Amino acid sequence: MVQKQKRPSVKVRQQTCAVTPESARADLETGRFREAMAGFKELLKQAPSGEGRDALRDGLADAYEGRARQLGAKGMHKEALVMWENRAALGTLPVHPGHAVCLLRLGRVAQVMPMLDDASLKFDPESRALLLGHLAAQMLAGTAGIAEALPADDPVRVQAAVAEEALDAYCVGNDQALAQALKAIPFRSPYRDLVQILKALSRLDPAARDHRGDWTGEARNEAAKLLDRVEDNSGFARLRDAARLALLSETELAPKLREAGPATRDLAFSLRGWPAERAVLWNEIQTLGDSPQPKELLRLMFRHRRVLGETWVHERGLRLLLPKPQTGAKWWSEAGGKPLRKIDGYLLDAWESETDSDPWKVVTYWQDYADFALEAAELRVEPGSEIALRIALMHRRAETLFQILQRMEPDSDPDSLPGAIAAELELSLEYDPDDRATYLTLIAYYLRGGKALKDARDILKRAQARWPTDKAVLTAAMDTAIASGAFKKAATIAADILAVDPINSGVRERLVEAHLSHARKNLSDQRPDLAMRALALAENWSRTERTRERLDLVRGLAELLAFDPQGEGRLQALAESLGNGLAARLILLLEAGACGIPGARLLKQLGLAKAPTPDETDLRAFFSRLRAHLDTGAKLPNEVSQQLNDPLKRVARLKLDQSEIESICETLRRTELHDARLAFADAALKRWRGEPVFELHAFEARHCGVVPWNIPMREMLRLEQALERARDKGDSRLVHRLIEVLSGPSLPFAGPPRGGFGGGFIDDDWDDEDEDGDIDDAFDDGDMAGRSIALFADMIRTLGPSGFRALMQMPGPVGESMREMEREIGKEALDNLINALAADINTKGLPFPDPGVFDTGPSPSTRKRNRAKRKRR
Repeated sequence: MVQKQKRPSVKVRQQTCAVTPESARADLETGRFREAMAGFKELLKQAPSGEGRDALRDGLADAYEGRARQLGAKGMHKEALVMWENRAALGTLPVHPGHAVCLLRLGRVAQVMPMLDDASLKFDPESRALLLGHLAAQMLAGTAGIAEALPADDPVRVQAAVAEEALDAYCVGNDQALAQALKAIPFRSPYRDLVQILKALSRLDPAARDHRGDWTGEARNEAAKLLDRVEDNSGFARLRDAARLALLSETELAPKLREAGPATRDLAFSLRGWPAERAVLWNEIQTLGDSPQPKELLRLMFRHRRVLGETWVHERGLRLLLPKPQTGAKWWSEAGGKPLRKIDGYLLDAWESETDSDPWKVVTYWQDYADFALEAAELRVEPGSEIALRIALMHRRAETLFQILQRMEPDSDPDSLPGAIAAELELSLEYDPDDRATYLTLIAYYLRGGKALKDARDILKRAQARWPTDKAVLTAAMDTAIASGAFKKAATIAADILAVDPINSGVRERLVEAHLSHARKNLSDQRPDLAMRALALAENWSRTERTRERLDLVRGLAELLAFDPQGEGRLQALAESLGNGLAARLILLLEAGACGIPGARLLKQLGLAKAPTPDETDLRAFFSRLRAHLDTGAKLPNEVSQQLNDPLKRVARLKLDQSEIESICETLRRTELHDARLAFADAALKRWRGEPVFELHAFEARHCGVVPWNIPMREMLRLEQALERARDKGDSRLVHRLIEVLSGPSLPFAGPPRGGFGGGFIDDDWDDEDEDGDIDDAFDDGDMAGRSIALFADMIRTLGPSGFRALMQMPGPVGESMREMEREIGKEALDNLINALAADINTKGLPFPDPGVFDTGPSPSTRKRNRAKRKRR
């Protein structure tokens, strides 16, 4: 019985009718080869014979070719061969090299040889050369049947021997034999791509590697250029790819290796000189995924500890226990590690301390670790030994992380943070006395502020004993002499430095500054005659316009003090050259203050008592001078602040760019000009309403740079909204600054204390385990609920019940912190606490403070919807 054939569905018939030559060609050009094949087949069924049919056949051939390449790239060579055979069955089409290459990869050499005699290849030398190149690569790879099928005089067969000699010479490292073999291979040989690859690899000197094994020097670039000459369709392309992997740095290599095939990876490992153990380790790491779990990675390290080294595995394995070493220590033994020692606990504590932003923790824990390491050494630690250098680094760790001494001045409190870090650095020099940078850091710190000159001299003396002619040490000696007032000695040292380094402009600047400082000191002592002598000496070293300006300024003050009529004219001319505006007043006031001359009296004598409203040019010059002054580490004297505050407030109305006003506010933040900063911030908020950075500047200036403990609710809300806008903009730096203000330690609602190591991760029973097999845990955050109740009680007394409840509803980190504490103690307990405190205060007749009228703003869900709407717009 004949079965009834199913008719195609309406959808299929509609699709078939919709096929056009243009749509099929579009599918072909966009890489949709299966759709293109179906389209061209359907069009060929419908098309009559003629030129149009030939064009459709060519399109179908291109679609078969594209699909074959897709399948071949995936390693599906059998499926690709079906596409090539379908293409060949279309009729009188020229032989495609890709068809022959696919046959070669499947080992069907006998089917390839007739293609070499195809007439189409005789008129297409590039395709023939490409096919011969693939035959040459297969010949070297040992594919059977190629040599027997080729004529005795065929280049692939004739030149195979010398190509093998070249490969053998490279593998055994015989550079001379390699050069001779490569020279014997003709330029147009089927093995010419192999020549380029071997030349590239021979450029690399095995000794020219850094500590990570990466190639260095010009040789790497030359090798890369030679490899670029090998085309992607070459028979030696895979060997080229492996050579390229061998050239990559360690950081670039990992993602590229994952993309390469197993054979290419193995060859790249060999070219890079990796031992078999390292290749095995790399392959095992890949099985763990892109982000392996620390426990699994630790198991892998312990399995390979013999190859990696016991010490290396132990030290690197400890890092995997972070950020929760007390938890990680439980599976350390499970993964195959030996029981942790007490010194390991000290090290983990020191590492854990670095996750906090408290420098005191870092100082304390690294100091404890250093002390225990010193005790564990038992014998006397020789300076410069490996253990001594490790201990020195422990003592320097806090300064390395925070650079405290580079930003702060010495004070009279020996127990201050800078004092503790300075003591740690000095102690580190006992173990590593050859670290010049530490000497220089300490000298610069002790000189800052001029309060610890004796300490600076002591450190300098030790540095000079080791490096008497070093330029950096000589420069530190000159700075010490200047700070001590020994200006002649400073000039002598500067001359010694310039004799060795005559173009050292920094030393010339310091030398001029030394003479200027001497002149200012004499003017403060009412000795203008001695000041003029110092200025004459400074004149000999001055080379820049700025130093000449400062010399003229101090000379004018000296002449003024000596009742020389030239002084007033000199200073007036200088002020006029600066525009007689704020910039001129700043320079005059700063220099007058340094010379002990009242600034207000000087301005009055020069006719500059009443400051005009500056224009944009003068304002920019003023802030340029002010930043230069602050960058030296100097502060703005109170007299200068008083003279300039009001003129700056008036100039805040200028229509400057947003970035320029932000820069001005940041500069004023570094001074005591709070009123001027507030004026600029308020003016900016009128133009850019709610701009987060200006909200922050306005808040800080309004409170003179100090975050009060009882911020009005309306100001809290504005800061919270500014924080949300900063987050929406992705300004992480501003977000961090706003969070610091909102959760500062001076606020009563700064949130619950952070848990941490507290008493430390270390106890005397570190090596022991408890009955359950867990390492004794010495961490106890205390009664968090009790802390929350005490904190809430203080806040209720401060804000009153209504203000406190309103604050609880605020969005952002403050409100969320309070709600978290509420969950800790329970809502019923909190309500009872509020009622009890309210009753107590009412009994005593004490008024509740007014928390201020404020709007808590939209809920988090509403704000999320609003952000989504803005994104859609």
